[in-house]
Amino acid sequence: MKRIWTMLVIFSVLITQTGCWDNKEVQDINYIAALGIDYQDGEFITYVQMLDFATIAKQETGKQTESAPIWVGRGKSSTLSGSLIELYATSQQRVSWGHVTALVLSESMLQHDRLSQVFDMTNRSQEIRYTKWIYGTKISMKDLFTVSPFFQLSPLHSLLHEPEENYEQFSFIPPIQFVNFIRQYRDKAATVTLPTLHITNQTWTENLKQHPLLEVNGGFLLKNQEVNGWLSRNDLLGARWLATSKSHAALIVKENDEAIGSISLQRPQHAIEILRDKGEIGYRIKLNVTGTVQNMYKKVSVAEMREMTEKTLRDELMNTFHKGVKLNADPFQLSVQLHRKDPSKWKELAEQKLDITDESLREVDVNVDLRFWGQRKNLNR
Repeated sequence: MKRIWTMLVIFSVLITQTGCWDNKEVQDINYIAALGIDYQDGEFITYVQMLDFATIAKQETGKQTESAPIWVGRGKSSTLSGSLIELYATSQQRVSWGHVTALVLSESMLQHDRLSQVFDMTNRSQEIRYTKWIYGTKISMKDLFTVSPFFQLSPLHSLLHEPEENYEQFSFIPPIQFVNFIRQYRDKAATVTLPTLHITNQTWTENLKQHPLLEVNGGFLLKNQEVNGWLSRNDLLGARWLATSKSHAALIVKENDEAIGSISLQRPQHAIEILRDKGEIGYRIKLNVTGTVQNMYKKVSVAEMREMTEKTLRDELMNTFHKGVKLNADPFQLSVQLHRKDPSKWKELAEQKLDITDESLREVDVNVDLRFWGQRKNLNR
């Protein structure tokens, strides 16, 4: 009887409880998806992109006829923390930073003392993740955060939040995650390339109206925790072949400025060798890549096409290298190899500012495994 009475008491207590009464529903929280920071006239200006996750969830179950709403917040203060506090002051609901997948910095924020504040703020946060993508930009972040992708999809499906799929299909400047950016930024021998986002409305139209979309148009080069300059996408094309084996891009092969054919290149594999000659240091790059002919504009043999493709790749690599050296930067991370294998020699050259020069890249060996698809009756072997 006593046992039954005890069970009744426990049951009566349990049914009076409300469960997780302090749990917040999705619609009761403001979710920040992207964070942007600018610095002007002695003040930090913070931008946040806020998305309606309830609307995004509906897009998974049905076709949307209207664009997902995008809210952009702006806070301004003499301190970075103060600019965030200003955002909290006008937020109508609780703010969550756990879904931030992108960080965008203006050029003025790339000075070491200001960048250190960004590192400190994000590293101390228990919500913001290390794996977010990081970008630079030269344009208004308010405009940048308002751009939407195709078919009324959420901005989460844009280049800002999902750069990997676009890069793997057609490679230009490799995206970089925050944790890898910090690692390279603090490496004395490394040059980190920070992709820059831009808005273009010259490519796609929606119902005969130009539709603005995001693109990576270049990158800031940072070395020794300083900004050495900016290079355009065309100037940085050579870096994609040494970035990752996932790189995939088309190459227009030319001879005397005449287009000969279009080659799709993928699966690049590279090695960097240190060359020593009477105390002088140089480097050799070996690159192997698989190529597939997409178009032929002029009748040439397979051997000729392979040779021209290899020359085009060498020229692309050398152009990027020399453009970087003019900024005292090392986009191929050549000197990193010396720093790892012979740190004392690297230090000696670095003190003389000779760790990377125009003559550092001595040789570029390119081997293209050229393959043909379709008919080959008009091609001479």
